[in-house]
Amino acid sequence: MRDTHVLMIGAGMGGLTAALALQKLGIKVTIYEQAPALGEVGAGLTISPNATRALEYCGLGSFMEVNGDTPTNGALIHYKTGEALTLTQSQGGFKDRFGAEYYQIHRADLHDALVAAVYAHDSDAIVLDHKFVSLKQDDQSVTATFKNGNSVNGDILVGADGARSSVRESIIDKVKVTFTGQAAFRGAAPAKDVEPFMTIANSAVTMGPGHIFTRYYMRHGELVNVVGIARTDAWKREGWSIPATHDEFLAEYQGWNENVTGIIKAIPEHTLFKWALFDRDPIEQWSKGRVTLLGDAAHPMLPFLGMGAAMALEDGVVIARCIEKYDTPVDVFKAYEDARKERTKGVLLDSRIQGEWYQNTDPDDYAGFTRTGEMRVPLMGYDPGTVEI
Repeated sequence: MRDTHVLMIGAGMGGLTAALALQKLGIKVTIYEQAPALGEVGAGLTISPNATRALEYCGLGSFMEVNGDTPTNGALIHYKTGEALTLTQSQGGFKDRFGAEYYQIHRADLHDALVAAVYAHDSDAIVLDHKFVSLKQDDQSVTATFKNGNSVNGDILVGADGARSSVRESIIDKVKVTFTGQAAFRGAAPAKDVEPFMTIANSAVTMGPGHIFTRYYMRHGELVNVVGIARTDAWKREGWSIPATHDEFLAEYQGWNENVTGIIKAIPEHTLFKWALFDRDPIEQWSKGRVTLLGDAAHPMLPFLGMGAAMALEDGVVIARCIEKYDTPVDVFKAYEDARKERTKGVLLDSRIQGEWYQNTDPDDYAGFTRTGEMRVPLMGYDPGTVEI
């Protein structure tokens, strides 16, 4: 379907990657984004080798080499003592093992690079201030209607509009949402202010009862990204940008070592946010007629493997390749789902297992990465640009 016009709903990581992959293949795509201006939150993002391959496919390999941080060492740390339970990735070497590098990067930096690359192909490719409301389709085309009253017509529509996807609700039954009894905090601290507390490894997870605390460098040592996840029912809002306070964050980490509490106190409060974690089971139907889903709209997952963005980037490359290869939406979406469903379902389920392992493992009786056997899905060796479709 090279001579086609793809309507993309959502200018997040997945939607932009899909658009860039389509443009690379000479396929017209227009992204409709609900926000009046483009921008991303001030949070860190892990780009594992499988996701790096997606970006390399889209031409952003050099950008990642220049702007991404590759952790040369990592650790799991005891919540009270501050001592390392185990050291991980002590020699780096991701590229040697998996064929592509592992990076940590500021989310806004990568988003800006994707936007610039899409605009470089087509200065009219992104349309802002268009909140998706509904769609209609027939055997020939699909029409999207937006809150501002505008309607647009295309050959295929891809919903890349996040975990609470409006496109998904337009084509399948509403997905059951379950509150996990957990909430997360995030923030970014100036590295110079937290240097005394980064005593073990440049990327680390501190483990404690019902809690984890993750921190790592980004922007080449300028900032430290911080995420804390705690078992709590203090609030149950899913939004990504709910303001939080130091007192709220510290209350969940009472009794933790001073490196953790010191980092929390150093986070500028205007960069501190919280959100409740909600879980959704894998869905069996991604597509209907000329419409399909991508990223969190298709497979929203908990953050314990750090693979949500990676799965969206992989989706973006695979859907583009399927649109190029096959002649009808039915064949495109069958190939896309065949290539992606089992992998994303496995990662979604493994993310749950990883979270349970982190929060239920007694750090005083730490016995290594036993988890529940091996992961069901080999994560980092996957290449969305060459996987069979």
